[in-house]
Amino acid sequence: MKAISAAGFILAASSCLAAAGAVAGTPSQVGVWKKNAAESLGMADQSGSETVKIRRHDAVLDFTWTGVGNDGKIETFSFKGPVDGKVQALPGDAGLKGAMIPTPDGVIESKLWSKDGSLEDKFCILTTPTRLTCFATVTDSAGKQSLFREVFDKM
Repeated sequence: MKAISAAGFILAASSCLAAAGAVAGTPSQVGVWKKNAAESLGMADQSGSETVKIRRHDAVLDFTWTGVGNDGKIETFSFKGPVDGKVQALPGDAGLKGAMIPTPDGVIESKLWSKDGSLEDKFCILTTPTRLTCFATVTDSAGKQSLFREVFDKM
């Protein structure tokens, strides 16, 4: 689940600004983001660290997510492609499939499926120029749903 929450972040991180609307001086998701564990709530691995590097955020989303669990295990995955809602395998060792889905208001919905059949459905909002707040539901492989909030600070 740790990989899913990070994956969801990146996918959703692309959600707030459309590249066509990006103007000099306008806050952007492009950059390096680190999870703020103190502000994040309800996560499967609350103390694990997550870093997301977003290289492009417009009609094409390009990012890499890296997470380190409290057990020291490192996982990574990436996405590079159009925000078109198509499900695809996400490169990396997390074994995820994902779909980046555009919404009419410019927020990207990210859906991430893990090998065990669990699903994360996530939306992120740029709440300040240096803070990204994400809200997600997770449905585990048994069908149980939970909600979490994940906060990332721009480095």
